[in-house]
Amino acid sequence: MLAAGRTGSVVTLICDGGARYAGTYYADDWVSDQGWDLAPHRAHLERFLDTGVWND
Repeated sequence: MLAAGRTGSVVTLICDGGARYAGTYYADDWVSDQGWDLAPHRAHLERFLDTGVWND
């Protein structure tokens, strides 16, 4: 990008098994203690998995 005189960002996605999050993000009690309500997000993902449609 620099050689072309352009600016921008490079994004990399890396798979993560998530084992290090077992006691935090993957633990229902910990998530609840943070005051987070994941029900709307879970419902959205379940709709997607059932229908294959991301936006209603």
